[in-house]
Amino acid sequence: MFSLESSTNELLSLAKAQLLRALHQHKTKPYLPIWGELYTSLRDIVRHGQQWKEDVLVYPMRPTGTLWYLYKDNHFLADLPDPGITISMTREQLLEALLKGSFPPLYSEDRSIEG
Repeated sequence: MFSLESSTNELLSLAKAQLLRALHQHKTKPYLPIWGELYTSLRDIVRHGQQWKEDVLVYPMRPTGTLWYLYKDNHFLADLPDPGITISMTREQLLEALLKGSFPPLYSEDRSIEG
């Protein structure tokens, strides 16, 4: 039987995978446009968090840290434990930071992130 929850989790996984693919593409071929793919991925992550009223782990960052979407604040949060810094950003601020190469993912697009 088709489940709405599994469908929503699958859409979240697809959004995360699209985000990682776009970031990898930007790293290897910076001359290709990826703004739309990043925006769409982040929008879908926000929708999931708001719909299910849960914080979403976007991806682990390199070398240490995690990128989260916090649904209550409607912000993204880069948690960097090594220096003990947390950075709160709107979707647009995160998009600009990702395009500049900030907050790189720990995994390449070849490896999926569970969750």
